[in-house]
Amino acid sequence: MSTEILTLKDLVIRNAAERGDSPFILFYDEVVTYRDLDERSDAFARYLLSKGIVKGDIVAFMMANSPSFFYVLLGAQKIGAIAGPVSCWWQDKELQHLVDDAEPPILIVDDEFAPIVSKIKEAITSVKTIVVNSPSKLSLDFEHEYLPDILEGHAGKLRHDDPPTPDDVATAMYTSGTTGKPKGVLHTHRNILSGAHSKVQVAPIDPGDRSLCVLPLFHSGGLNDLAYPCMYRALTIVLRTEFSASEFWECVERYKVNGFYIVPTMWNILLRVPEASEVDTSSLRFGLSGAAPIPPEQLEECERRFNVPILEAYGSTENTGGITANTFDARKFGSIGKALPGMEVRIFDEQDNEVAPGEIGEIVTRSEAVMKGYHKAPEATAEAIKDGWLHTGDMGYVDDEGFFFIVDRKKDLIIRGGVNVYPKELETVIGAHPAVEEVAVIPEPHDKYGQVAKACVVLEQGKSLTEKELRAYCASELAPYKVPEKFLFRDRLPRNAIGKVIKKELIREIAEEATAEAVPVAHLFEGMSARFIPKKAKGVDAVISYHITGGGGGDWTVTIRDGQISVTEGLAENPRCYVVARDSDYYDVTVGKMSGITAVITGKLSIKGDTGFMRKLRKMFSPVETK
Repeated sequence: MSTEILTLKDLVIRNAAERGDSPFILFYDEVVTYRDLDERSDAFARYLLSKGIVKGDIVAFMMANSPSFFYVLLGAQKIGAIAGPVSCWWQDKELQHLVDDAEPPILIVDDEFAPIVSKIKEAITSVKTIVVNSPSKLSLDFEHEYLPDILEGHAGKLRHDDPPTPDDVATAMYTSGTTGKPKGVLHTHRNILSGAHSKVQVAPIDPGDRSLCVLPLFHSGGLNDLAYPCMYRALTIVLRTEFSASEFWECVERYKVNGFYIVPTMWNILLRVPEASEVDTSSLRFGLSGAAPIPPEQLEECERRFNVPILEAYGSTENTGGITANTFDARKFGSIGKALPGMEVRIFDEQDNEVAPGEIGEIVTRSEAVMKGYHKAPEATAEAIKDGWLHTGDMGYVDDEGFFFIVDRKKDLIIRGGVNVYPKELETVIGAHPAVEEVAVIPEPHDKYGQVAKACVVLEQGKSLTEKELRAYCASELAPYKVPEKFLFRDRLPRNAIGKVIKKELIREIAEEATAEAVPVAHLFEGMSARFIPKKAKGVDAVISYHITGGGGGDWTVTIRDGQISVTEGLAENPRCYVVARDSDYYDVTVGKMSGITAVITGKLSIKGDTGFMRKLRKMFSPVETK
């Protein structure tokens, strides 16, 4: 591939010219070639120009994984506009915040998100045009156009006198807001291409290889760490709208997938389903894991179970994704690998001096992949980037061989009576207990010490553990000042779009639970029999138990056998699936306010046992009718 690539527009044009007939996306039964991508993104770019969109305008779009996501993304970037993907898990208040901050003149949404727009249509005054991505016409209470009509009506070669330059901003990716309100991270074309170039240097991939994408494209992991590198090397993306454990290995076998990138939460779910042992995974060369640490013992179990090398990596949205990675030539369990090519990575102390190997400090990085800054936030930008070094906010160290290790988030550090306590160390110790499924350690205000540690613990299904037993275990493994002051047993932990535990949300949940209003769900179980579709349950023999917490919750067991259903109170001894959720979250999932996969990945709903069956279970019931 000889053409010089300076912008994403150049990249799309080059791939269309040199690999035009090669598939870019395999999306269920739809095949999109690199030529299709160029032509359809041209069509959307022509539409944007017709609406008066100019270089520097933010084009906001709330779209799930689909080929159309790329037409909008690249169409905006081709004319120098800024693509602004919006989290599909946000609600009206979060979308309102983004619109207030970004002031986009246009908003594109999938049809399922139209109700969110309806709630704030009067308040989003900067938005002059709303486009809905829907295969059919809808009755909506706001003026709108349809994306399929736009792509058809504006087909043709893009001719534009003001093309993007390498240093023009290409994307504004709003962070998940785990430490405050979401901020718009600005990436230039140079940032994105530099980051993609670094990643493909260490990945064992070649043009035409196939990579499975189940991470959301609106997140840096799906877009910066997977999609852009695939485009850079002209790979084929096997794209799915969302992660499904039961569908994952089917995709690997059917499409002869060579590699994929998922997060620890997804690895954990895959370990609970039997599908991997039943399919051909010989095409796989590697799997990537990132976004959160994966315990070494779990990583080893995944490699053994799935027969694929797993390379752990580390990055941030502010660095356009990856910063370090383990590779086939250099890997060490428990580490986040070595610096990627073109990335300078150091460990700094509080005075921004580099520390010696083995000493803990903040992980900082410098490269052409570092963001331009935060949108309309010069002070936050200056705090994050000092003398060209991006301060990640992660504490860690580097060993004598150049492998980096994460210790904790700087903002998660607990200072107990002037002594540093790193929650991740405590989480590693507590998480190693055989009765513990997962744990998050958060600060608790204390009159004497200022702060102490509080451990929020989720137990393995069927396991029991008392606070006294857990405290004694910690005392045998940790220094006295590190032993958590309090232990709180919980049913699940809240997570963000890619499965990372959101400690800020956990603290908020704990504070709110004492005064939370009950959301009754008994009627949902009582109405199951009326919504049951016997012909969809032919041959099914299953017992599912539900433990719903909160004032409106309770315990129920659903038995499906021989086309019949029974719902009883209480829990079964050995159910096929064991579901845990708060009353409000279970209600939202059941009535369709929140998708089941969203609830699972964010920790709002926990499924133990045959997770793949729960996806099939939904088809056995008609929707809940709500007033």
